[in-house]
Amino acid sequence: MLKRALLIVDRGSREPEVRQELEEICALAKRRAGYDHASFCFLEVLPPFIGEGIKSCVDAGADVITVMPYFLYPGMKLKDTVKQSARIGKDRQLRLAITRPLSYHPMMSALVADRISELKKEKGIALSDGECDVLLIGHGSSDPNAHDAFVHTADAIRPRYRNVHHCFLELDSPNIEQGVAQAVAKNPRVLLMMPYFLHKGAHIKRDVVNDVGAALEKAHFKNAHMARHLGVDDRLVNLIVERAKEVENRFLDGTFGTAAKRSMTERTFDIEKRSFEIIDAEVGPHNYDAMQWPVVRRVIHATADFDFAGKGRMLFDRRAIDSAFSAIKNCCTIVTDVDMVAAAINKKSLADLGLKTACYISDSKVAEEARRLGKTRSEMAMRRAAKEIDGGIVAIGNAPTALFEVISMVKEGAARPALVVGLPVGFVSASESKEELARTDVPFITNVGRKGGSPAASSAINAILLLYQSQRRA
Repeated sequence: MLKRALLIVDRGSREPEVRQELEEICALAKRRAGYDHASFCFLEVLPPFIGEGIKSCVDAGADVITVMPYFLYPGMKLKDTVKQSARIGKDRQLRLAITRPLSYHPMMSALVADRISELKKEKGIALSDGECDVLLIGHGSSDPNAHDAFVHTADAIRPRYRNVHHCFLELDSPNIEQGVAQAVAKNPRVLLMMPYFLHKGAHIKRDVVNDVGAALEKAHFKNAHMARHLGVDDRLVNLIVERAKEVENRFLDGTFGTAAKRSMTERTFDIEKRSFEIIDAEVGPHNYDAMQWPVVRRVIHATADFDFAGKGRMLFDRRAIDSAFSAIKNCCTIVTDVDMVAAAINKKSLADLGLKTACYISDSKVAEEARRLGKTRSEMAMRRAAKEIDGGIVAIGNAPTALFEVISMVKEGAARPALVVGLPVGFVSASESKEELARTDVPFITNVGRKGGSPAASSAINAILLLYQSQRRA
């Protein structure tokens, strides 16, 4: 039997409490998922660094190593962790898998809400959530993807409270002083502040406390209380295990990281073929036609979620496929709401068909315009792509605000896409944006409910491209 190791990579800190929390998390994850070895290392600040962490797993006799980038945001620290881990794994010829970070998971917003509930109970605050104002405090980053991930969490808890504000300790705006001022300007009865930090490091022990204290004094507001950081929590451990299982499943067929007798293309084709056979068998009879089912099946394949196969769960405008085919024939652009969707669209299909993708979420001008107008980057990114959207295909897997903006553009006559694949995921406005899309007169593919995501949107696009190529060859 293969010996399995889990390596959690944290940013790094000199504070002893950080090490204590990580040791506890490793111990919990090891027991919960049955790892033979679990340890942590740091990206920077002080050792053990990533190379030493991986060596500890090898020295413990691990046959396969799962690296968990323990970060709240998909920013530069995550990219550095992935690059270093992948390079070391390749150089040492290790069976090594790297998970996704903690961001964009509904459990994170639920955990924030629980921390706020704990604070209310601790302070004896009898007000309902709907009567309370919340200030979510993040670290801050110069990477726009990190900014968007943090705002996503703030948006997710927004319907629960009277007002939800957000601010950053450094590197982004609004800063803590500005965030407190904005919150106080709304005349809150109580202001509940939540530091969105994993550990009790220097920022929590000193920096955030000092900045918040100075900001409250300047704003002349006293009825404010600070919740505890995220820290050690069973749900965080469950999320680590969930993220790990996503990549560890690739070990089960014996192909991950091993010398292959057949080409990777052949092995991948066989695995995909078998996966589709399993999906067909488990779903059985359904109401999707011959052009719709390949799209639904590939979405299920990407998400492992059979809810998409339910009757009436995925909705297809009657013109959707034909309209998409016409746009592809005319070498249209595929506009996405986030980089992750664009990255997952099959590059060979794009090249073979002479297509290109466009995503402006990380454009600095889009960010500046969004701040100036008080809109989200997702909204402004869609406006920025108006020319490509007109006659093109839009794929949205993350931001309901992006989908609402496209719908507004259609109603205004600013752009008319050939197809909108609207599959945003989330608790805030995701369902409503899909319902609104289904009421438009533009060709669409969407689903009912909160589920969706970047894998769902990109896989739907990939299915359409493959269908078009199949039709062209026939």
